[in-house]
Amino acid sequence: MEKKQYPILEFDETKEAVIEPSIIFKSREEFKFCVITFFRDIIELWKKENKLKEVICLHSETIDFPIYEVIGFDKKIHVVLCCIGSAGAAGLLEELIGLGFKKFIVCGGAGVLQKDIAVGHLIIPVSAIRDEGVSYHYIKPSRKVECNPKVVATIENDFRKHHIEFIKAITWTTDAFYRETKNKIELRKAEGCVTVEMEAAALFSVAQFRHIELGYILYGGDDLSNEKWDSRRWCSRSEIRNNLLEISMRICLSL
Repeated sequence: MEKKQYPILEFDETKEAVIEPSIIFKSREEFKFCVITFFRDIIELWKKENKLKEVICLHSETIDFPIYEVIGFDKKIHVVLCCIGSAGAAGLLEELIGLGFKKFIVCGGAGVLQKDIAVGHLIIPVSAIRDEGVSYHYIKPSRKVECNPKVVATIENDFRKHHIEFIKAITWTTDAFYRETKNKIELRKAEGCVTVEMEAAALFSVAQFRHIELGYILYGGDDLSNEKWDSRRWCSRSEIRNNLLEISMRICLSL
């Protein structure tokens, strides 16, 4: 390989790595549809309501990731809580693919960069600015990575069918939420970003590399559009989060 000025630019087109998920995990026939979420409160609620059955658990040095079958659907669908941050999220997705999952919807919240986006308003990210590290190991360096257009269209068609208001937008994926400076926010706004989060660019890139279908749904959370940050109590919006998780299940099964 040719040495570049910065290691992040040393993209290797080799498809097979020394450690492949297929070496560690055995694909299961019953695994196909999976919703990846960040809503721990709703997962805990659904467990109490007996809507979830744990079928397998992925282990790491610091935390376990139970995979749950969701009760009450005609087809098998599973749900798992995601890591915060691109590296952990990408690793989890790799392991889920290794287990046999092929269709994914990711749902979570995001900071908004436009103050007129209300808490809970749904956003379909069509692309993500690659201000993180993971994506550069999966696809060639570029400013942004696109979401699978087929999956975007599926989400959009579902929202229109059920009269759900939404916007399609560019999201900004960053590794460092404590370094979202005013200057960077203005730069991202100028190139069309509407939201900021920490995982989309990485997950889009892994999905593209592994040739699986993955879409993303965000809801408007805290507000970074003004001089002062406004949390808007976005993490406590249980009804919004519960509804979005249910919607994500429906859409995932339609992929």
